[in-house]
Amino acid sequence: MRTVMRNLFHFLEGLLSGLLYAVVRGVLLLDAFICAVYDLPIWRVIGRGVYRVGHNRAMCALAVFLPCFVLPGAALTQTGTLVSVGGSPLGMIENPDMLSAAVSEIESGAQSLAGGDYALPLSIDYKVTRGTADQFLTYGELRDTLVEAAPGLDTLAVISVDGQKAGVCRSVDDAQTLLDRIKSKYTTATDQSAEFIQAVRVQSVIAPTELVSDFGALYDDLSPRLDVTATRSVTYTEDIPFETVTKENDTLDQTYKATLQEGRKGEAVVTAEITTVDGSEHDRTVLERKVLSPAQNEVVEVGTKNVGIGTGTLDYPLTSYTFTSAFKWRWGRLHGGVDLAVEEGTPVYAADNGKVIFAGDGGGYGNYVILDHQNGMKTLYGHNSQLLVQTGDVVAKGDKIALSGNTGNSTGPHLHFEVMIDDEKVDPQGYLAFS
Repeated sequence: MRTVMRNLFHFLEGLLSGLLYAVVRGVLLLDAFICAVYDLPIWRVIGRGVYRVGHNRAMCALAVFLPCFVLPGAALTQTGTLVSVGGSPLGMIENPDMLSAAVSEIESGAQSLAGGDYALPLSIDYKVTRGTADQFLTYGELRDTLVEAAPGLDTLAVISVDGQKAGVCRSVDDAQTLLDRIKSKYTTATDQSAEFIQAVRVQSVIAPTELVSDFGALYDDLSPRLDVTATRSVTYTEDIPFETVTKENDTLDQTYKATLQEGRKGEAVVTAEITTVDGSEHDRTVLERKVLSPAQNEVVEVGTKNVGIGTGTLDYPLTSYTFTSAFKWRWGRLHGGVDLAVEEGTPVYAADNGKVIFAGDGGGYGNYVILDHQNGMKTLYGHNSQLLVQTGDVVAKGDKIALSGNTGNSTGPHLHFEVMIDDEKVDPQGYLAFS
């Protein structure tokens, strides 16, 4: 073990000695290099030159001025273009292209609004110079400065409606004031929003001030052309209507009617959003409805036992027929009904509930029946071969009352059907469509 430790110690000792020798050798070589460079003749030449410059005042001043003033100044400034109007400096810009673009924008905007040629009335010159960054105008600043320098030129506000120019205001604020005044005609303080239905746009344009519209005249012109839609939320109470429930009783006559339970309206609180157009309500959307008290239905009992009172709505007296003659004047007198051709013995039905007030032979009508529907209306059924009811009978709508025939003044088997209102004959086709 001792032998191993002794060998390891000798190895490390030799390694350290080698490194130390290499360091000493490197230092000696560096020293030799520095001495060789120091002994070069150029240092004596440079030394004599510095000595001479040090005894020259102009060269000393230049040596101080260059690093202290010229070089920092050159570093802090940049090349630009000085713009002048009428000989007076207007400001500095980066390059002449910016000036050309600003002039072109001003002139094209004025031309589009004026509808003719327009040239900026300024004598503009420019030259290349240098300046600091804070001296340079932005594009917008240059444009605004040119507008301020030009007589009779300003940034105006153009109002357009659906893409068409409607008028010119002196400023955007003036245009907005005019439009708000139009909106105020159709809005209230409770409106949450108000907009024009038409596409209304306000655009800033540089143009001659002589193009500004008269405020009052522009208001009078735009007011009838613009429609205002507004929305508001409202809360109100409303009645809830009650329904009428009919309870039929077939043991009681048709004339019977009694209220078993009185109806009562309910009440609800409603929150709704109302949309108006030119101040008039256009749409209402219910957002919430809260019932305060429900409605109570009215219950009415009615009798349904037929006592010959008509419903007021007629049914056809035949299930099939051929329409042969209408309600009209013929052969010098009024044909007061319609003729419906059918085979003899065809069932004839009551057109509505009614009471038989005549059933017998009536000369020209042959065997006929008259029903009184007890509502101002009567119906007549003539030329029957057989009657199935007698005077005093009560019939229901659709009951069979006779068999058709060819009795009385008849040119063939048919049913003559009449309708009378307050005993005056009227055209049956006002109640039934015969064809």
